[in-house]
Amino acid sequence: MPIRITSVICGLITSVGNTYFVEQANHMNYKIGKLKLPNSVILVFYEISKSLIKLIFTAIGRCLRGAHKEKYAPSIGIALATIFSVLCCITASGIETRRIHVIRSHGLLDKPEDKIPLSVFVLLPQYFLLAGLDWLYENNVTPFLTDQSPPSMKKYLVYLSPGLSGVGSVLSVYVVGKVSEKGGKRNWFQYTLNQSRLDRYYSVLAVLSAANFIWFVFWAVLFPLREPGSNDEKAAENDEEKARNNDGNEE
Repeated sequence: MPIRITSVICGLITSVGNTYFVEQANHMNYKIGKLKLPNSVILVFYEISKSLIKLIFTAIGRCLRGAHKEKYAPSIGIALATIFSVLCCITASGIETRRIHVIRSHGLLDKPEDKIPLSVFVLLPQYFLLAGLDWLYENNVTPFLTDQSPPSMKKYLVYLSPGLSGVGSVLSVYVVGKVSEKGGKRNWFQYTLNQSRLDRYYSVLAVLSAANFIWFVFWAVLFPLREPGSNDEKAAENDEEKARNNDGNEE
């Protein structure tokens, strides 16, 4: 469970990528010279990034399997995912600071529907890092839980991840918003994106992600890793034992 709690922050960063990142991109400039690209180009880049990261880390995974260290691969993948989440939030904060500067210099604070004279491609670094976070976490947390969780818990794990991520997303916006308006200050979350301070919110998420990385590494070092498939073998042995006991009771 302590290791599973890392999904709260990782899921939170993913939800931010699916909401605030997209909203930022919707009001930016999609032109390259005179050519206007479709809005979906940023999501195409995201999917290409995931495919590229898959190729890279699949090759690394083969090296681990060849060295008979496959039991370490999922935990290493989750640690890398948390690092990607830190870098993603730091990058997003810097880019949002730049976006806010452009909005203010062009008098667009009260014009949320107007296009911002800033290329959407400045968002590519944070989308690349988000793709790394998403692929690494999605493809390592399931093998980790499958191999390391008790057999009796496996059927509940599919419901645990979305629940923790959803709770983390709602609580973070509420708590950060309330803290930001203490002392009569303006809440970082306004009705429009132009008047909000997402750069500060991303900075808070970067700190939380860094703490999340330390939390995961601490518990992962203490956790006695089992060999892949050992839980399945144990479950099969238990099932066979139960079957024998039932046969004995019937006799």
